[in-house]
Amino acid sequence: MNDRQTAPLQQASLGAQVVTLACTLAIQAVATAATLAFPILAPVIPGVQPAAVGVFLAVVYFGAMIGSVIGSAVVTGLGPVRASQAALLLQALALGLLTVDNPGLRLVAALLCGLGYGPITPASSQILARTTPAARMGIAFSLKQTGVPLGGLLTGVALPLIATFFSWKTGLAGLAVLAATVSLISSPLRTLDAEATGRLVISKTWYRPIAEVLAHPQLRSMAVVSLLFSACQLSVSGYLMAFLHREAGMGLAQAGVIYAVAQGAGIAGRLLWGHLADRIGSSRRVLMAVCVLMALSCVATGSFSSHWGIAALCIVSAVFGATAIGWNGVFLGELARLAPRGAVASVTGGALFFTYFGVVAGPPAFGYLADRTSSLGFAYVALGVVPCIALALLFLPDRAMRQRAVEKPGCSSQ
Repeated sequence: MNDRQTAPLQQASLGAQVVTLACTLAIQAVATAATLAFPILAPVIPGVQPAAVGVFLAVVYFGAMIGSVIGSAVVTGLGPVRASQAALLLQALALGLLTVDNPGLRLVAALLCGLGYGPITPASSQILARTTPAARMGIAFSLKQTGVPLGGLLTGVALPLIATFFSWKTGLAGLAVLAATVSLISSPLRTLDAEATGRLVISKTWYRPIAEVLAHPQLRSMAVVSLLFSACQLSVSGYLMAFLHREAGMGLAQAGVIYAVAQGAGIAGRLLWGHLADRIGSSRRVLMAVCVLMALSCVATGSFSSHWGIAALCIVSAVFGATAIGWNGVFLGELARLAPRGAVASVTGGALFFTYFGVVAGPPAFGYLADRTSSLGFAYVALGVVPCIALALLFLPDRAMRQRAVEKPGCSSQ
C-alpha cells in the first residue's frame, strides 16, 4: 500500500541480514520469557492463586501499554538496538525483585517488566521494515515474532526443571542473568543506531501513535482484533500451566511438556500463517481462519481431564498454541504494509497499545471467571466466544474491501 524504505536491503549482505534477524529474535525471546516467568512458576510459589497471576499479568501489560506508546520516542532517541538493550536490563531488574517474594515488590516488578517489554516490538519492527521487501513482509515478521513462543518454550521447559531440582528463586535469578547477557552481546549491532538523535524526548503529543491508528479504518479494525486475540493468547501463556497441573491432574513436569508443545506450535504457527499470508496476498483472510481454529481449541481445552490421553492433549494444545500464540507475525506484517512511510515504529506502537489493553483486561477477567466458577476449564470454554467476535470484525471490512475492488477494478485491498 505504501512506498516503504527498502534501500538498506540492497546494501546489506545476506549475513548481516541474518545476524540482524537473529538478534531481534533473541531479544524478543528473552523479553517474553521474563514476562512469563512468574505465571509459569506460580504453581510452586507459596500462596499464589490464579487471581494473583491475572493481576500480575495485567500490571505487566499496563506497563507494556505505556512502553509501546512511548516506544517510538525511545527508538528515535536511543536507536532500536540501544532501546532494546535498555529494555532487557530493566526486565533483569524486575526479575531480581521477584526473587524477594514480597507482594508489593511483585507489583513493582510487574510494572518494570512491562515498561521494558513495550518498546521492543516497535524497535524491531523499525529495523525489519527498512530491510524487508513487501513480498516477504509476512514471513520476515513471523520469523522475528517466533521469539515470543520461543520465550514461552524456554520458560515452560527450563523453569519448572530448575524449580524442581533447585528452587523457583534460582530460576528467576538465572533468567535475569540471561537477560543481561543478551543485552550485552547485542552491543556490536549498535551501528544500526546511526540515525538516533541522542535525545530522549516524550512530547505533549505522546498520544499521536494511537490517533494515527484510530484515524485509519483498516488499522483501527486490526487493532481491535489484536485486542481480542491477545486476551486469548494470555489465557494460554498465563493459565494453561496451572490448569493442567491443578484441574487436569498432571504433574508439574508433564504439564510443562504440554505447555511447551503449545508454545512450540506457536512458533510453527507464526511461520505457517506468515507464509500463507504472503502466498495468498491477504493477511485478513488468514486471520479469519485462525479465528475459527482458535474458537474450537478454546472449547476443546476446557474439556481437558485426567482421562485424556497424552496424544490428544498434545494435538489440541498444539492447535491452540498455533492459533492463539501464532497470529502476531501476520498482524505486525500487515501493520507495516499499511503504515505510512517512515512511521512503522509509531503505528506499531499505537496498535500495540490496544493489543496490550486486551492483555490488561483479559487475564483478570479470565481469572475472575475461573474463581467464581471454581473452574479454569469453564473459563476456557467461555473464552471461545472471543475469537468469534474477532471473526465478525475481520469479515465485515474484508467484504467491504472486496465490494470496493469490484466497483474499482484497479484497487487492491492489501
